[in-house]
This record gives sequence, structure tokens and C-alpha cells, in this order.
Amino acid sequence: MKHYFRNRSARAVHEQHAGPNMTPMVDVVMVILIFFMASAAILGPEWFLKSALPVVGGSAAASKTTRIKITVARGPDATPLITITAGDAPPKESSLSGLAAILAALPDKSNAIALVSPSADVPYDWVVRVHEACAQAGIARVGLAE
Repeated sequence: MKHYFRNRSARAVHEQHAGPNMTPMVDVVMVILIFFMASAAILGPEWFLKSALPVVGGSAAASKTTRIKITVARGPDATPLITITAGDAPPKESSLSGLAAILAALPDKSNAIALVSPSADVPYDWVVRVHEACAQAGIARVGLAE
């Protein structure tokens, strides 16, 4: 006579054990993968922002360049206040919308170096818009200053 019932002894249950449960590990790996994908998507636009730090030291090429210092600060009514100092000229104040026109009026932009100096409370978007205004004015070398 055949037995059609399963053997439910401890030894039989142990022999049927297939291994550890993989579901929690797969869940953790998927969460980490989503985290890395989301952080990579946020950092992408910053790769295209070209900036050059100024080179310290005296050379013949450095003496021919015009240094333009652009200070970005928060104005009294929480709007951007831009101060442009080019060479020995007196500083000019502007808003973000008028910055490109002032930079375009500067002489000898082919050898100019623009140094953007943002204050601590300035949003990063304002700094990017200053970079865009420099590119529109034809200033190719733009760097960040302390």
C-alpha cells in the first residue's frame, strides 16, 4: 500500500529548504539603484557650466588681459544686485536684465577674463544667469572668485 501523504518530519522540512529569502535584498538593491539614478539626473545640467579659475602669477599674456569683476549680491528688495568693475573704471551697478548690455559695451572683450564673485546668500540660478550674460556679450573666459 502506497502512502500519499508528505513526510512532515523536521528532517524532511530541512531537506526541502531552498535557501534564504531573496526578496528583501532585491528590494534594497532597487531602492539604491533608484537613488543613484535620481542623483545622477540632478547633477547633469551642472556639467555644461564652463568656468575657469584665474591663474595666479605674472606673465606677459596676463598683463594684456582685462579683468572684469562681477559681484552678485542680494539687493534690499531681494532682487539681484550686480556690480561690474572693469579695469580702472568706476564700478557700475545693474540688474540681471541689464548685465548683458553693460558687458557688451565694454572694450576689448577678446582678452577679457570675467570673475564672478557671488555672496553667500545668492541663489545658484543668479550665478548661472551671470555666466549666460557673459557668454552673450562675447566673454569666453569666465571664472568663479571667492
